[in-house]
Amino acid sequence: MPGGRKQLLLWIAAALAATAALAIILIRERRPDARHSLYIVGDPQRGSTLFYGAKQCSICHSVNGTGGHIAPDLAATRPGMPAMGWLATAMWNHAPGMFRRIRGSQSYPQLDSQEMADILAFLFRAANSDRPGDIVAGADIFQRKGCVQCHSVRSSGGHSAPELSAIAAGGATEWMSAMWNHAQSMIGPVTTVLGQWPEFSGNDMNNLLVYVSGGVGVEAKNEMAGDAERGWTVFQKRCIQCHSVRGNGGKVGPELGPEHELPLSATQFASVLWNHAPAMVRLARENGAAPVLEKTEMADVVAFVASLRYVEPTGSRFVGERVFNVRGCARCHGASAEGTQLGPEIQAHGDAYTAVSLTTALWKHGPKMVDRAEELGIAWPTLEANDLGDLVSFLNRTEK
Repeated sequence: MPGGRKQLLLWIAAALAATAALAIILIRERRPDARHSLYIVGDPQRGSTLFYGAKQCSICHSVNGTGGHIAPDLAATRPGMPAMGWLATAMWNHAPGMFRRIRGSQSYPQLDSQEMADILAFLFRAANSDRPGDIVAGADIFQRKGCVQCHSVRSSGGHSAPELSAIAAGGATEWMSAMWNHAQSMIGPVTTVLGQWPEFSGNDMNNLLVYVSGGVGVEAKNEMAGDAERGWTVFQKRCIQCHSVRGNGGKVGPELGPEHELPLSATQFASVLWNHAPAMVRLARENGAAPVLEKTEMADVVAFVASLRYVEPTGSRFVGERVFNVRGCARCHGASAEGTQLGPEIQAHGDAYTAVSLTTALWKHGPKMVDRAEELGIAWPTLEANDLGDLVSFLNRTEK
């Protein structure tokens, strides 16, 4: 019995040390002025610069084949939903192996919350970027969809409409803006010549763009040229009359909130615009006029639409309470996160928890946490993507 009591006391001390360390990290890393905005907080272009530059992530990781090959390609798996929850919990769940690999191999890069948000934004956009298209399949689509009847590519095809290779060479956003802005004048002639409005599915648009551009195709970096915050401004000026976001806006067109399936890559977005152009132009005319979007405005709107899938995850504080218990958090911190003799209170007061602040805390303190967990023989807990929003909602609740 004395031996068993001693073992129990040692276990309690170990659990107390581990949970107290985690609690201190969570408390210190709460982010004031938490923003639950409609647009993405992180900037993919800044994240790309950090990833390949100052933070040296690319020494180990590649993104779509560009970078190191010591660790996995971070764009190889498309993020699940909710996107922010998927990214944050993927980092958390892989922390032990990742930090063991980094340990002693190089200087450990430090990231603040904004830098973390930028890198997560970059990884999200990169994982949803277009893969290289098939130029042979694109040539077939150009013929089969009837584009050749009016347009030429490198002098091959019809001449009643503009030659397309120069437009395609400008990238996917220039291609999209040209298609959309000329759709109003194209609908009548195209349906007359072909008998119907051709539609694109799957990789059709990506393959077509590669063929028309002469093999240049779509580069992932071009898909991150837009600014989501500017895109939200453009959206409110040009699109919100017909489309709503989380119930705010017009009801003429489909709802575009994060709960709905949305095109995430440049050519997916182009396909949706093209396929729905006849109906969209007709409805736009009935409600005013179809808006014209310049290339930069189109890029910004694409960035905004993509960002709708990458918002601070929402959740239920009631489900979060159950998750908090099932994952074992309540054992030390209490059923309401009020704290016990084994662990301090971690319920938010004033400053709110966010997914980014929790992920930043993990990255900043993760190596020491992993080392400590290994010393104490504590298994690393795993989380699911949906857990994050529920846990944040539970910890951020105002009432006890």
